Amino acid sequence: MKIKFPAGFLWGTAMSAFQTEMGVSEESVVKNTDWYVWAHDKNNIENGIVSGDFPENGDGFWDLYEKDLALAKSMNNNAIRLSIEWARILPEKTKNIHANVKLNDDGEIISVTMERKEIKDLQSMVNEDAVNHYIKILKYAKTLGMKVFLTLYHWPLPIWLHDPVSCRDNIEKCSPRGWLDKDTIIEFGKYSLIAGKIFSKYVDVWETINEPDIIALQGYLLGPISGFPPGILDLKKMIEVQKNLVFANSVSYKNLKMADREKEVGVGIAPTYVEPAKNDPLDKRAAFYLNYFKNEWFLNAAVYGFFDLDLDLIYDIKSREINDPDYIGIDYYQRTKVSYNDIEGLPEILKIIPEPCENCSDFMWDIYPEGIRIVTKNIFEKYHKPIYILENGIADAGDTKRSKFLYDHIFQVAKLISEDKIPVKGYFHWSLIDNYEWAKGFSMRFGLFRVDYKTKERIPTKAVNVYKKICENGEIDDSEYGKEKFA
Repeated sequence: MKIKFPAGFLWGTAMSAFQTEMGVSEESVVKNTDWYVWAHDKNNIENGIVSGDFPENGDGFWDLYEKDLALAKSMNNNAIRLSIEWARILPEKTKNIHANVKLNDDGEIISVTMERKEIKDLQSMVNEDAVNHYIKILKYAKTLGMKVFLTLYHWPLPIWLHDPVSCRDNIEKCSPRGWLDKDTIIEFGKYSLIAGKIFSKYVDVWETINEPDIIALQGYLLGPISGFPPGILDLKKMIEVQKNLVFANSVSYKNLKMADREKEVGVGIAPTYVEPAKNDPLDKRAAFYLNYFKNEWFLNAAVYGFFDLDLDLIYDIKSREINDPDYIGIDYYQRTKVSYNDIEGLPEILKIIPEPCENCSDFMWDIYPEGIRIVTKNIFEKYHKPIYILENGIADAGDTKRSKFLYDHIFQVAKLISEDKIPVKGYFHWSLIDNYEWAKGFSMRFGLFRVDYKTKERIPTKAVNVYKKICENGEIDDSEYGKEKFA
């Protein structure tokens, strides 16, 4: 039996600016971000914190965008998800441009607005060459008949907002401190205003922040092992960063809506399907707690304004001024099985021990297609927002698992819509082409099209034809689910 997707369902792929743009021309290289500095830091390389691969040797999407977008269209995609680079748009410090900042009773930033003169002053600081080039990319996607999902912020901060190396070395005394500083919320509000004004006419759907939960977790709690800047382990600072990102998302939502109230504005998180390693109370406790922390904490705050600032499962403050998103983006990759290690004196979150994967991707992430259905259903039932699957993909350099991964996960999305009646409005595979996978460099191959980084040639993987057929027909045959023919 074939399951038909609804009319108007969006099929696409996703990419980010930092991970794909650099690699051909000098103009493609942007050096003034925290991630660029972090990836080039000698100590980080020598200590294995980062790979030693450099993003300026990457895909070259900045120059080759017509070829790449045509590849997406060749798979019958009717949408594309891209991001823009904050440091390209505003390469110089914007703190001297005045903005009206409104605080709530708890001293949190809830509004960043600007008068006409200030907006004009901010616009004078915009890199017009970069803006015009981004407009050319977005216009080209539109000429191909694709809807444009644009992510405003996909991780790199301008270096004038975050010095990652000095913060790695001394988080208490470094400056600027990125998302630990409330000033970054103000600057993000300004950036949102100017980006909305410039790009909104070319955008169909906005995403404010990609995976704010990952920014906080990987940089500030798992930093020493994740390779994410500033590379620290500090539970309190992780919570502070996550809280600041909630308010940044809320401020950005309001400012993007000022450009066009009809455009959807949402935020994407990276939930994982969590299971206890054993059927015992302690492992179940670990699974419950990780699900709460990983899949609910940010959304509780971003949708309802509930903040649990000590991770004790009880809300400490309620902010009534939160602008909740129009949709929730789901970036689903893996299942996590966990056990509980009851070490006295450790915070609860550090007592959770992830178990090794069973069916592994190259990233050692546990492949579990049913998880995308379970977490998406749970998130919709808790937050009652329409859903886009904004990322779903696999690191698979040998091209042995990608086709089956893609098919099996899309099948679960079909069941979400047809059986669970969840309003999933689109699916974006990660990624169209291979990319610079942050601290892992070029070693993780997520692309539907393989990239030869020397020649910049794009080489289709076996999954291209699988995805092309699904997108062309807008349906999936449930009799094929789980079959090895897609391996």
